[in-house]
Amino acid sequence: MTTVAEPKRPYTSRWKSAGNFEPKLTERHIEAFKLLTRYTYLPAPYFPAFLGGHKDSWQEALRHLTGAGYLDRPKQQRQHYNANYRPLVYALGTRGLYALIERGVECEKPHARHSFGHELMTSELMASFELGARESTVRLITWQDILKSESLPETTRRSTKPFRIPITVMLDGKRDERHIEADGQPFGIQRIIDERRVHYFCPGIEADCGTEPVDTSDFERSSIFKKFVLYQAIYAEGIHRSHFGFPSLFVPVITTNKARMHSMMDLLKRITAGRGSTIFLFKTFPAFTSFEKPRPPSGHMLTEDWQRLGYPPFNFLTS
Repeated sequence: MTTVAEPKRPYTSRWKSAGNFEPKLTERHIEAFKLLTRYTYLPAPYFPAFLGGHKDSWQEALRHLTGAGYLDRPKQQRQHYNANYRPLVYALGTRGLYALIERGVECEKPHARHSFGHELMTSELMASFELGARESTVRLITWQDILKSESLPETTRRSTKPFRIPITVMLDGKRDERHIEADGQPFGIQRIIDERRVHYFCPGIEADCGTEPVDTSDFERSSIFKKFVLYQAIYAEGIHRSHFGFPSLFVPVITTNKARMHSMMDLLKRITAGRGSTIFLFKTFPAFTSFEKPRPPSGHMLTEDWQRLGYPPFNFLTS
């Protein structure tokens, strides 16, 4: 008896585009484009997490949308040692942007301010806050909401970079004008406690990929020390109120591992003479270059506890 072998399916590289296939755009595709105007980069699992649908269907759709120029796949992700097995990362393509503009959506394509790994980490962390708000009963106050708020001072609203916080500090006995700009965008969380609205405002997040020094005496260099000093001064002088109209201030600091997080907390202990601080919230998240398995999309930034120095853990939903 002669057996006939089944024909082998042609191998398709995960990095290869879908050729000249022109996908028919659906409302879900348009929502995916909108998502990528809020977040510079997102791995494939974030699309079903935000928009529903099966991951396999999204995998095929993302491949076709990339081939047609609606989405981009950043080449930097191929530098990871395990690139062939990690979820693919996507960004908004030129045709995706035009598709939104044609539908009357006021938007622009986000521009990466930092390295690919840093920008990806920032996008995933900020997306986690949005997912957490969707999973709970709290309201996420976006940067666009803040810009429209009557509480925002007009001078800030008219500024070319309203998210940048100005601060004057004393260095070597002299007044020195500085500014600080967090990763992501300013945002807030609104909760209802005993029928009263309670707000927690953040100037953005500080996503640390372990590439800058924790402590340095050179104030001209970017460092964790410099950021702690500037944020402490902003809080002490109430600049979060005068610049943003924020009644409160919290600075989420996310780094790559617990050892580095504890080094940061030890530094903050020294800066505050052991008193600690209520405004700095600490958490870890694996960097793009990590050997750890990527964390699946969830609202963990909002739903899980944050560590603080000298104070009990903080939770945006229960504290």
